Amino acid sequence: MIAIQMAKSGKENFDELRNYLALPVVDSNIVTDVLKWWKENESTYPALSKMARDVLGVSGTGVPIERAFSFGSDL
Repeated sequence: MIAIQMAKSGKENFDELRNYLALPVVDSNIVTDVLKWWKENESTYPALSKMARDVLGVSGTGVPIERAFSFGSDL
């Protein structure tokens, strides 16, 4: 799906995606902050880094879903 959208947006963006996918997998012990990695590689992958920051910058909820919608303790 991402590949199709990148291909539609232009050849340079699609090449950017292909170059990124050709990279070897990074060891998670070496890179611990994914957002920092995307910031450092922003000049190499401008479209992908913008997309990654949009997706990865959204924090998950800290409240379990059961507690968020449980009103039993409020009664």
